[in-house]
Amino acid sequence: MTLTPQTAKELVSRQLEEDHWECTPFGSGQFSETFEVRSSSSGPYVLRVAPPDDVRQLFYEYRMMRQEPKIHERLQRETDVPVPDITAYDFSREYIDRDYIIMPRLPGVPLSEARLEPAGIERVLREWGSYVAQIHRVTDPHNRFGYLGEHHCMQPCATWKEAFATMFRKELDDIVATGIYDEETAERVMTCLHENLSVFDDHCATSRLLHGDLWVTNVLVTPEGEVTAVLDFDRACWGDVEWDLAIAEYCGVTKPAFWEGYGKQIEMHEGAAGVRRFFYLLYEHQKYIVIAMSSRRNDPRGARRYADQSLAAVENFRRTGEPTF
Repeated sequence: MTLTPQTAKELVSRQLEEDHWECTPFGSGQFSETFEVRSSSSGPYVLRVAPPDDVRQLFYEYRMMRQEPKIHERLQRETDVPVPDITAYDFSREYIDRDYIIMPRLPGVPLSEARLEPAGIERVLREWGSYVAQIHRVTDPHNRFGYLGEHHCMQPCATWKEAFATMFRKELDDIVATGIYDEETAERVMTCLHENLSVFDDHCATSRLLHGDLWVTNVLVTPEGEVTAVLDFDRACWGDVEWDLAIAEYCGVTKPAFWEGYGKQIEMHEGAAGVRRFFYLLYEHQKYIVIAMSSRRNDPRGARRYADQSLAAVENFRRTGEPTF
């Protein structure tokens, strides 16, 4: 279901006092639908509308928008991370059977669209790294682990080891539901994790806020290379900062300037950390099997390619003991 500008206008009018809004689709998001919202006296705002519940999605994506308001509140209260205010939201499903949220549109463009000189890119990465370090200093007061948000996609866990094993199992269930892995294949992959769960023993005693999607579309920048916003905390998780940084590495973010801003470089390629990194990257890579099979991409060949690459990495690790991905 694609929303019309008229429907978007009606959603905004229900939340904001003024009636004369102009709503224009924008952005390249393949999950939520996004509109720029303006009137003669207000705006610009961003209206983001979640997909219908019956769209194929990963277990943690189901109604994940619902955790953003409280996360933004904590970040604004406890950090200097530039996250937008959440002006209004509606998760009631009274008017439309989808969640939606309204925020001010902050200046800047996604880093993926910015045409910056090398010095500007380094400035962005350094500043972004410093913000990620602040995000990672936010902790869960009850020291619970996993996806803890209001979308309730899993039960909170007492340890990161238990949480990650649960997350990994749930992702495999989603992949089996696509038909790309059968049960036997999924069990073989899960067994590989179980055989190596000792690398999580006595690791990550404190549950920390993790962005979960550190890539270049989720940071806004100016032409001069200043970060104006860090966006999209809907995939946020609580646990091991190495998981978040492995995602950032997967997405090509962890350049030297990023580590300068972060304050230290966390070595994740050797020993137990290298094995954890392997499974974090596998978790990240396998998610694209589901994404490719969804209406976001409609790409069964791509899904098979992600699957083949994932399974090859697992088999190589089991054969050689080398956690290369």
